[in-house]
Formats: sequence, structure tokens, C-alpha cells
Amino acid sequence: MPAFIPITIYLNGRSMLVASIADAETALQQPWPFMDKPCRLEAIRIIEECLAGHCTQQAAFDAFRAAASEQGLLKRKPPSIGLRKFDGVAEDLL
Repeated sequence: MPAFIPITIYLNGRSMLVASIADAETALQQPWPFMDKPCRLEAIRIIEECLAGHCTQQAAFDAFRAAASEQGLLKRKPPSIGLRKFDGVAEDLL
């Protein structure tokens, strides 16, 4: 099983870590803002194809990531306090 870089999606005010095809399948079963968007439906289809052995896991994970991105579910967290301090030090050095 390929190692995916985990992504965090935000559904219904809660975060959900998605690091596998099984996680993506579970996430797609949750209520999304737009259930009938073509990109989401395509991700469901491709994940089903992947589970049946007809496409790669990477293709299925990429389709899921694209659907989540299209619906604005891939929001970046603000940097931590430590990272902000590190950025400040780095700026001072430049």
C-alpha cells in the first residue's frame, strides 16, 4: 500500500485525517456541502474502481483530494506559535 501524505479535511466543523483509501471512502460517506458535485461523485466512482482493483490507489487518492479541494474542505491551519516565532527569527536574519 503506498504511503500517502495525510491530508486533513474539515467537514461539519470537525477535522478528519485522511491517509488511506479506506479513510477517503469513509470521508465521502459523510455529509458534504454539495453532495451532487461531479468531482465528488467522480471520486466515489474512482475509489470504488480502486477497491475493485481497476485503478491505482494514487489515482483514487488524487481524485479524493481534488473533490475535497473543490468543495473548500482543505483549509490550512494557521501556523503554530513556535513556527511564527521561528519565522520572525528567520526574517531578522535576512
